[in-house]
Order: sequence, then structure tokens, then C-alpha cells
Amino acid sequence: MLWYKAWRESSLRFLISSAAITLMCLIYTLFQSRLYPIVVHAQPRIHNYTQYIHWTIFGGATRGILQLSCLLLGLGGLQRERKQNTLGFTLALPASRLSLIASRAALGLLQVLALAIIPSLVIPAASHLVGQQLPLDYSLRFIPLWTVGGIFTYAISFLASVVFSSEYVSLAVAYLAYIFYLAAARLPSLSPFHLHVADFMSGLLPHYLDRSTMLWASSYAIAPIAGFFVAATVLLALSGFVTTKQSL
Repeated sequence: MLWYKAWRESSLRFLISSAAITLMCLIYTLFQSRLYPIVVHAQPRIHNYTQYIHWTIFGGATRGILQLSCLLLGLGGLQRERKQNTLGFTLALPASRLSLIASRAALGLLQVLALAIIPSLVIPAASHLVGQQLPLDYSLRFIPLWTVGGIFTYAISFLASVVFSSEYVSLAVAYLAYIFYLAAARLPSLSPFHLHVADFMSGLLPHYLDRSTMLWASSYAIAPIAGFFVAATVLLALSGFVTTKQSL
């Protein structure tokens, strides 16, 4: 019941996000013969198809679509229902507030995972159709990075949705907080800690990829993945704590 309720609340945003990411992957692969020269002109460092795919999908606009999707998926919850005058019905259900928010958070994590998997399903097959080759292993290694980075992004929006009653305010606060965080992560004093989640998702930090070839390096560090996941867990736990203490 709680999972179904959470799904009904977020299904449209999830399906639109899935369609957008799939469409972006298909456009950049199926129309690569036309888009490749344009991208190369903008990024002279691109010399082959693998680099092109990275700069357009795994480290480019498609990754940005995933991040925006995660911010949108984090919206909703009890504050939204109070705004819609349906909170009384929800609180009357035989479930605690913690159960309500936990089911919503768990579904959100699964949705982020599903979005992160899409490129690995679409790109190798679409590339084959246009006579290009992209090893499946290349795209599969991005799944943990996109998943954990996406969950961290989702958790920021999730917390904002718990604190603010208006979805528009929640989205604005989450987006601005996210932008300021990304800017702060590039400060010289913080850059050694590899806190920039967008670069992390792109495989650029901490040197998952060789920047000159955009191929995977020999090492695949687990610590940054664990670090972003722990940070996301803390934000989600804080959201649950705030919800249990709120006067709704």
C-alpha cells in the first residue's frame, strides 16, 4: 500500500525522466554522424567515438538530465499532501510517519538506480545499429557512479521537500543549494577531497578515467562511492528525523 502510494506520487516524473534519458542516448548514438563534427568542434580533445559518448552522455548533457531528474524525484511527501488537503487521510493510515517516508525514500532509490542503468542498455545496442562499437563494460562501470551520485542529488531534494510545504519552494531551494554546493566543491581548499558530485558521476574524479583518452584507469576506487552514499544516507535519515518531529 505505501509503496503503491509512493509510486502514484512519483510515477509521472519517473517515466518522463526515463523517456528523456533514453531519448538523449538515442539521439547522440543514432545521429552521431551528424552530431560528431559539431561536438568535436566544441571539444577539440575528442578523437574517437568513445570520447564522443563520454562528453555527450556520461559526462555531458545526459548526465545533467539525470541530475535534474533526481532533484524532481525528491519532491513530494507529507508537506505536499498538507498543501493538497489530503494529509488527514494519509496520517490515518495504519503506518507510522517513519514508515511513510521510508517507503517513499526506498522507492526513490530504486528509481534512481533504474535511471542510471538506462544508458548501459541503450547505448551499446544503438551504437551497433550505426556501425559503432562501445564495449558493454565501459558503460556498466558508470552505473555505480550515476546511481550513488544520483541518490546523493535525490537526498538533497528529498530533505527540502520535508522542510518546505510548497513544491516550487522545495525545488528552488534544492536547486540553489545544489548549485552552491557544486561551486564550493571546486574551491582550491576543497578540491583535494573530490567532493564535486558531477565530476564524480562523469568518472573524472578521483581519476576513474584517463582524461586524455576517456578510458577507464586500472583502479576503480570504492571509497568515493561509499562516501557519497553515506552522505546521502545521512540526509535521508535527517529527513526522517525531521518528519517525526514535525507538527503536521
